[in-house]
Amino acid sequence: MLPGEGHSLIMKSINVRLSLFCICFCVLSQVSSAADPVLIAHRGMLRHAPENTLPAFRVCLDLRIGFELDIRTTKDGELVIIHDDSLPRTTNGPSKSIRDVTWAEAQQLDAGRWFDPAFAGTRIPTLEQTLKLIKERKQGDTIIALNIKQLNPDGEKKLVELLEKYDLFEDSFAFDQNAEMSQRLKKLNPRIRIGQNVNRKSIDARLKENQLDVFLLTFVAEKAEVDRLKQQGKQVLFNFGGAGDARRNPVVWKQIRAAGVEGMLTDYPLECRQVWRDADQQTKN
Repeated sequence: MLPGEGHSLIMKSINVRLSLFCICFCVLSQVSSAADPVLIAHRGMLRHAPENTLPAFRVCLDLRIGFELDIRTTKDGELVIIHDDSLPRTTNGPSKSIRDVTWAEAQQLDAGRWFDPAFAGTRIPTLEQTLKLIKERKQGDTIIALNIKQLNPDGEKKLVELLEKYDLFEDSFAFDQNAEMSQRLKKLNPRIRIGQNVNRKSIDARLKENQLDVFLLTFVAEKAEVDRLKQQGKQVLFNFGGAGDARRNPVVWKQIRAAGVEGMLTDYPLECRQVWRDADQQTKN
């Protein structure tokens, strides 16, 4: 075997498997209920590809799944997609903050090998690269959750300009930023949608403030609660992101579907869709 052939064969195998994923999942999507919540993959398809990278996002778009991503800023002001402030967990970089490296330096880091050697050479993506991919590859409506980890005022302006450039205001929302930043983003362009994690006790207060477009519920809601928020013109999602059996709960997946939420953030979108499909088959039989 010639040098490099082993890596090439591994990548071809992964591409074939991902293609089969896409074909099978698209079929499942077509037979599932039209009222199903949009599945929003936490940090992309993080169990099947390196989190917060273009391969993890590309699979979501091909499978007609939304996704969540994390936005940070490099030393020279580039908006990049990475969850941690520090580099070592998801790159081969030194023990430094992403805020202390330039975009040129960040681009030299390997953001894929830690996950699997087959993804060696995968880079930290910029926000613009990601939005461009979404615009080119999305099929119909989707939900993109923009988790704002760290932005300066110039970054806020750039975020809004990029959403306008790729016409993705309706398909996305920004969350995790403080109220002051949310207000600044709205002033830059009222079309940007603002979301926030909301528990049951704070629903009334958030409705009274009327600052949110998207309610990212952190509890298993009843249908009446979801309907009430929809009647107020809010998009209602459920945040079930995270790993482990507690977040891999078919009972909760069915309850949330029955409650009528419009989307669910999860680490397990493929398993959840299968549960919903199996439930439909049992009903038909």
